[in-house]
Amino acid sequence: MDKLKILLTMLVSAAGGLGVSGYILALILAPTESPLEVLSQLLTRGFPATFPFLVLFSSLLFLSTILASVVGIIYFLVLPEIKEYYATGNGNGKENTAMVLKTLKPEERSIVNVLDAHGGTYLQKYITREAGLSRLKTHRVVAALSERGIVTVEKYENTNQVSLVKWFLEGMHQQ
Repeated sequence: MDKLKILLTMLVSAAGGLGVSGYILALILAPTESPLEVLSQLLTRGFPATFPFLVLFSSLLFLSTILASVVGIIYFLVLPEIKEYYATGNGNGKENTAMVLKTLKPEERSIVNVLDAHGGTYLQKYITREAGLSRLKTHRVVAALSERGIVTVEKYENTNQVSLVKWFLEGMHQQ
Protein backbone atom coordinates (compact mmCIF):
# COMPACT_ATOMS: atom_id res chain seq x y z
CA MET A 1 0.00 0.00 0.00
CA ASP A 2 2.92 2.35 0.72
CA LYS A 3 4.26 1.80 -2.79
CA LEU A 4 0.89 2.76 -4.24
CA LYS A 5 0.95 6.00 -2.23
CA ILE A 6 4.44 6.77 -3.55
CA LEU A 7 3.34 6.09 -7.13
CA LEU A 8 0.23 8.26 -6.78
CA THR A 9 2.27 11.07 -5.19
CA MET A 10 4.73 10.96 -8.09
CA LEU A 11 1.92 10.98 -10.66
CA VAL A 12 0.17 13.91 -8.95
CA SER A 13 3.51 15.78 -8.78
CA ALA A 14 4.13 15.15 -12.48
CA ALA A 15 0.61 16.29 -13.38
CA GLY A 16 1.04 19.39 -11.19
CA GLY A 17 4.35 20.18 -12.87
CA LEU A 18 2.74 19.80 -16.27
CA GLY A 19 -0.13 22.07 -15.23
CA VAL A 20 2.23 24.75 -13.92
CA SER A 21 4.30 24.51 -17.11
CA GLY A 22 1.18 24.92 -19.22
CA TYR A 23 0.06 27.92 -17.16
CA ILE A 24 3.47 29.59 -17.51
CA LEU A 25 3.45 28.80 -21.24
CA ALA A 26 0.06 30.50 -21.56
CA LEU A 27 1.36 33.57 -19.74
CA ILE A 28 4.36 33.73 -22.09
CA LEU A 29 2.25 33.36 -25.25
CA ALA A 30 -0.38 35.94 -24.44
CA PRO A 31 0.35 37.97 -21.31
CA THR A 32 -2.69 40.18 -21.83
CA GLU A 33 -5.22 37.35 -22.18
CA SER A 34 -6.49 35.00 -19.51
CA PRO A 35 -4.10 32.03 -19.19
CA LEU A 36 -7.05 29.62 -19.02
CA GLU A 37 -8.42 30.94 -22.33
CA VAL A 38 -5.01 30.57 -23.94
CA LEU A 39 -4.71 26.99 -22.63
CA SER A 40 -8.16 26.08 -23.90
CA GLN A 41 -7.27 27.54 -27.33
CA LEU A 42 -4.05 25.48 -27.38
CA LEU A 43 -5.94 22.32 -26.48
CA THR A 44 -8.77 22.85 -28.98
CA ARG A 45 -6.99 24.50 -31.93
CA GLY A 46 -3.40 23.38 -31.37
CA PHE A 47 -0.27 25.49 -31.39
CA PRO A 48 -0.24 28.57 -33.65
CA ALA A 49 2.08 28.61 -36.68
CA THR A 50 4.09 31.46 -35.18
CA PHE A 51 4.76 29.42 -32.08
CA PRO A 52 8.50 29.43 -31.18
CA PHE A 53 10.15 26.07 -31.85
CA LEU A 54 12.24 26.26 -28.66
CA VAL A 55 9.15 26.41 -26.42
CA LEU A 56 7.56 23.49 -28.27
CA PHE A 57 10.80 21.50 -28.02
CA SER A 58 11.18 22.23 -24.30
CA SER A 59 7.56 21.19 -23.69
CA LEU A 60 8.09 17.89 -25.51
CA LEU A 61 11.32 17.35 -23.59
CA PHE A 62 9.48 17.96 -20.32
CA LEU A 63 6.73 15.53 -21.27
CA SER A 64 9.20 12.82 -22.29
CA THR A 65 11.06 13.29 -18.98
CA ILE A 66 7.83 12.81 -17.06
CA LEU A 67 6.99 9.70 -19.09
CA ALA A 68 10.46 8.21 -18.51
CA SER A 69 10.17 8.98 -14.79
CA VAL A 70 6.79 7.26 -14.53
CA VAL A 71 8.09 4.18 -16.37
CA GLY A 72 11.14 4.10 -14.09
CA ILE A 73 9.00 4.38 -10.96
CA ILE A 74 6.68 1.61 -12.10
CA TYR A 75 9.69 -0.61 -12.87
CA PHE A 76 11.17 0.22 -9.45
CA LEU A 77 7.91 -0.65 -7.71
CA VAL A 78 7.04 -3.80 -9.67
CA LEU A 79 10.43 -5.57 -9.89
CA PRO A 80 10.75 -6.21 -6.12
CA GLU A 81 7.21 -7.62 -6.13
CA ILE A 82 8.19 -10.15 -8.80
CA LYS A 83 11.25 -11.19 -6.80
CA GLU A 84 9.14 -11.54 -3.66
CA TYR A 85 6.59 -13.67 -5.53
CA TYR A 86 9.26 -16.18 -6.50
CA ALA A 87 11.04 -16.02 -3.14
CA THR A 88 7.89 -16.92 -1.21
CA GLY A 89 7.39 -20.00 -3.33
CA ASN A 90 4.06 -19.08 -4.87
CA GLY A 91 2.95 -21.45 -7.56
CA ASN A 92 4.61 -24.65 -8.63
CA GLY A 93 8.39 -24.60 -8.06
CA LYS A 94 8.96 -26.83 -11.09
CA GLU A 95 7.07 -24.48 -13.41
CA ASN A 96 8.77 -21.38 -11.98
CA THR A 97 12.21 -22.94 -12.34
CA ALA A 98 11.50 -24.14 -15.88
CA MET A 99 10.31 -20.67 -16.85
CA VAL A 100 13.43 -19.02 -15.39
CA LEU A 101 15.75 -21.60 -16.98
CA LYS A 102 14.38 -20.67 -20.40
CA THR A 103 15.42 -17.05 -19.87
CA LEU A 104 19.00 -17.78 -18.78
CA LYS A 105 21.91 -16.80 -21.00
CA PRO A 106 24.52 -19.51 -21.71
CA GLU A 107 26.96 -18.14 -19.09
CA GLU A 108 24.19 -17.96 -16.49
CA ARG A 109 23.10 -21.48 -17.31
CA SER A 110 26.67 -22.80 -16.93
CA ILE A 111 26.99 -21.21 -13.49
CA VAL A 112 23.61 -22.59 -12.42
CA ASN A 113 24.66 -26.04 -13.64
CA VAL A 114 27.94 -25.85 -11.67
CA LEU A 115 26.02 -24.84 -8.55
CA ASP A 116 23.49 -27.63 -9.07
CA ALA A 117 26.28 -30.20 -9.51
CA HIS A 118 27.68 -29.18 -6.13
CA GLY A 119 24.42 -29.30 -4.18
CA GLY A 120 23.39 -25.70 -4.78
CA THR A 121 26.26 -23.97 -2.95
CA TYR A 122 29.83 -23.41 -4.12
CA LEU A 123 32.65 -20.90 -3.82
CA GLN A 124 32.85 -18.34 -6.60
CA LYS A 125 36.55 -18.96 -7.29
CA TYR A 126 35.78 -22.62 -8.04
CA ILE A 127 32.74 -21.69 -10.13
CA THR A 128 35.07 -19.55 -12.27
CA ARG A 129 37.31 -22.52 -12.91
CA GLU A 130 34.57 -25.07 -13.63
CA ALA A 131 32.40 -22.78 -15.75
CA GLY A 132 35.41 -21.78 -17.84
CA LEU A 133 34.77 -18.06 -17.42
CA SER A 134 37.08 -15.23 -16.38
CA ARG A 135 36.90 -13.93 -12.82
CA LEU A 136 35.31 -10.69 -13.99
CA LYS A 137 32.73 -12.45 -16.19
CA THR A 138 31.86 -14.83 -13.34
CA HIS A 139 31.47 -11.90 -10.96
CA ARG A 140 29.16 -10.05 -13.37
CA VAL A 141 27.03 -13.11 -14.12
CA VAL A 142 26.71 -14.00 -10.42
CA ALA A 143 25.72 -10.39 -9.68
CA ALA A 144 23.06 -10.54 -12.41
CA LEU A 145 21.72 -13.84 -11.06
CA SER A 146 21.67 -12.36 -7.57
CA GLU A 147 19.81 -9.29 -8.81
CA ARG A 148 17.20 -11.55 -10.41
CA GLY A 149 16.78 -13.49 -7.14
CA ILE A 150 18.14 -16.80 -8.47
CA VAL A 151 21.24 -16.97 -6.24
CA THR A 152 22.35 -15.52 -2.93
CA VAL A 153 25.90 -14.31 -2.39
CA GLU A 154 27.71 -14.26 0.95
CA LYS A 155 31.24 -13.09 1.60
CA TYR A 156 33.56 -15.99 2.46
CA GLU A 157 37.20 -15.15 3.18
CA ASN A 158 38.67 -13.74 -0.06
CA THR A 159 35.84 -14.97 -2.30
CA ASN A 160 32.06 -15.35 -2.25
CA GLN A 161 29.90 -18.30 -1.40
CA VAL A 162 27.20 -18.51 -4.05
CA SER A 163 24.01 -20.49 -3.38
CA LEU A 164 20.95 -21.21 -5.45
CA VAL A 165 17.80 -19.98 -3.72
CA LYS A 166 15.67 -22.69 -2.17
CA TRP A 167 12.71 -22.52 -4.57
CA PHE A 168 14.97 -22.64 -7.60
CA LEU A 169 17.03 -25.58 -6.32
CA GLU A 170 13.91 -27.53 -5.35
CA GLY A 171 12.35 -26.82 -8.75
CA MET A 172 15.45 -28.14 -10.53
CA HIS A 173 15.28 -31.42 -8.63
CA GLN A 174 11.56 -31.87 -9.32
CA GLN A 175 12.17 -31.93 -13.06
